[in-house]
Amino acid sequence: MDYRKIGFWQLVILALLLNFVVQTVHEAGHWIVCETLGHGPVWGFTQLLQLWGDPPPIHPNEWITTIAPDGEKGWLRLTSSLGRNEYNIMLSAGPLASVLGVIFGLSLMRWNRIPATKQIGLEMSLVGSLIMSQYYLRGFSRMSGDEYFLAASLGMPKYIIDIPFTLVFIIGFILGVWALGDWRTRLKWLGAIMLGSVPSGLFLIKANAIVLAQVNQGNPLFRPLFGWSIPVIIVNVIVCLVIWIWWKRANKIVYNSIETIS
Repeated sequence: MDYRKIGFWQLVILALLLNFVVQTVHEAGHWIVCETLGHGPVWGFTQLLQLWGDPPPIHPNEWITTIAPDGEKGWLRLTSSLGRNEYNIMLSAGPLASVLGVIFGLSLMRWNRIPATKQIGLEMSLVGSLIMSQYYLRGFSRMSGDEYFLAASLGMPKYIIDIPFTLVFIIGFILGVWALGDWRTRLKWLGAIMLGSVPSGLFLIKANAIVLAQVNQGNPLFRPLFGWSIPVIIVNVIVCLVIWIWWKRANKIVYNSIETIS
């Protein structure tokens, strides 16, 4: 069975879910460094929780003061400060995790024999590479983000970091699109990915703002667990469970089809 033959709305739903996965993979790169080194991070949906400018945190003893390259004062939700090398590694880990996520997705598509797994792998690589390619192509003049802070810390122009990552994600995207074969299939998959990415992207942005506000207020329901705010863990567990159910159902349909043909 050709794994590329999948319903449009199935692709939309899968794209919506995989947007959460792709974002979590990116943040997990940062999280691993902070958590492993014992700095007690609190991660939201799209960032290490942080505040900039006024007003300061409600409970300043739970935050670490920092200064942006442009001189703006901020606060990071950490229990202890990162050393310079630790800071640079932490900033690099997110983009590198996104690269590994794209490679992992392409590997599932290329070498796994189960159609549903190949579908998940290919769409994961397309979602991740498309999002990150757009981010880098739009962001060469952006004075924010991991690359901005990393470039300032290393004392180099931001484009030296941006260009290699841009090329890697564009190549990943091209490989994923190429694997789809004909243009009709490509348009269907890309249209579904774009349609599924909008609601999930809006949710992630809004949900992260809510988590940040509640953590700042000291809401115990938003306290960290293993370095993640509890609602972030709950949402990601639900997303993974739904993907697993989708995978099981897709495999059952394929199995039943093979049995019918036999």
